[in-house]
Amino acid sequence: MRRPPVAPLFCFLGLIASTSPSAAQPQGSAPTGSSAQPKSGPRAGVQQAPGEAKSDKARKLYLEGVAASEKKRWADAYASFVAAWALQEHYTILGGIGTCELRLQRYRDAAEHLAVYVRELAKDATATPQERAAAAETYAEARAHVGAVIVHADVPGAEVVVDGSVVGKTPLLDPVFVEPGPHTMAVRHDGYAPQETAVEVAAGSELRRAFELERPPQSAPPPRPAPPPQDDARRSNTGVLLAGGSAAGAGVIAGVVFTLAASGKESAVRRQWESIHAVRGGNVDCMFLTTGDPVTACQKLSSLVDDRDLFRNLALWSFVGGGVAALGTLGYWIASPSSAPEAQHVRVIPLVSPVGGGIAAGGVF
Repeated sequence: MRRPPVAPLFCFLGLIASTSPSAAQPQGSAPTGSSAQPKSGPRAGVQQAPGEAKSDKARKLYLEGVAASEKKRWADAYASFVAAWALQEHYTILGGIGTCELRLQRYRDAAEHLAVYVRELAKDATATPQERAAAAETYAEARAHVGAVIVHADVPGAEVVVDGSVVGKTPLLDPVFVEPGPHTMAVRHDGYAPQETAVEVAAGSELRRAFELERPPQSAPPPRPAPPPQDDARRSNTGVLLAGGSAAGAGVIAGVVFTLAASGKESAVRRQWESIHAVRGGNVDCMFLTTGDPVTACQKLSSLVDDRDLFRNLALWSFVGGGVAALGTLGYWIASPSSAPEAQHVRVIPLVSPVGGGIAAGGVF
């Protein structure tokens, strides 16, 4: 014969006999100086709720839930038990919640809460075999309507996700309860590649799923972006550098040529001066001569001096122009973007001194 609906309320019927907090003790302990009071008749499997461990408000709500459940007002009893649980999380209250959910046909939630109740009741040294058997019977009734998946993972602290909702973290103490039908399960943890599987669960069935999380392979560093095309810029840079180097080289070369020419004229001036002095006995002052051969000789000397000074000036400005071109080219080379190591480049450096000059060139050709 089927047990009457009020029978699953084994978890809280014993409270009716007590009206004060001292009448119910915390789990695992009996009142001081006495033993747990025996139950008789249909109340033999009653597990007392916590007394001193709960606030008076929680105990009052709990007793209201008991009274409503005796009248089969399951929704009202459920509301009272949930309010009591919010004030005091005790497994006995959770058993009342699970029993109400079973009667309200919320089987998945009932199985989840009753599984905790059965597990905690097994740890309670004061619980009787009759209480444990009654709890197991109620839990089995809820389990018959839902499927269960026992999840194992090789990484602790991994989130277990069912149909997109997190239901707990590994290791799970109880199975994951789901409505009958297809579901998607996943296990994920920071630093590991997530694992996912599809399951088809029937009412009352139980599956096992083991997940092995692996760390993702170390990704290679991203490749360096390819440098932008530099052919046109490189040709432009090379053209400017070659033009500047050529201008600097031409200036220096011209300066060297004009310096040599000025040196030749200096030698001619010296020889002409010595020739005039040799003819006139060293007493010739070209500034006071007006007629005769010495005048012609002095005019030639003056012309040679003018030519010497001209070449000297030309040499000076050629060096200056070459130096300016060289400095400008060097500045452009420094300011321009670096070329690839294999790109050709030229460096031109002028050499200037009071008695001559030159040019030094180097680079990659």
